Amino acid sequence: MKLKVFADRGSQPSRAVLILCKANGIEFEEVQIQLAKGEHKSPEYEAINPMKQVPAIEVDGKFRFFESHAILRFLATAFPGIAEHWYPADVFKRAQIDSALDWHHSTIRRGSGANLWF
Repeated sequence: MKLKVFADRGSQPSRAVLILCKANGIEFEEVQIQLAKGEHKSPEYEAINPMKQVPAIEVDGKFRFFESHAILRFLATAFPGIAEHWYPADVFKRAQIDSALDWHHSTIRRGSGANLWF
């Protein structure tokens, strides 16, 4: 699987995806999208992520999607050899992780993100 990660290292969600990849030996090409320069608002990037946010990924040059938690879940499931502690196979443990991730995204990220990026 050929993986591209579109990210800004100043973005916590981007760092989460980059760290998971590096910690688990997932090979990827990092494409830097500089939020401070407005690169996420370009027509080229909008074709990758219509929400104009980072991170986003592209798999095998054709499948693109975004939202850090969705990306993390995908990577933990799609790449063999990812340690069980990242995203366990047990559905009850996954449900607990999913609950925490969704709470984080809808509570903490929502409250702070608008103050940082326009």
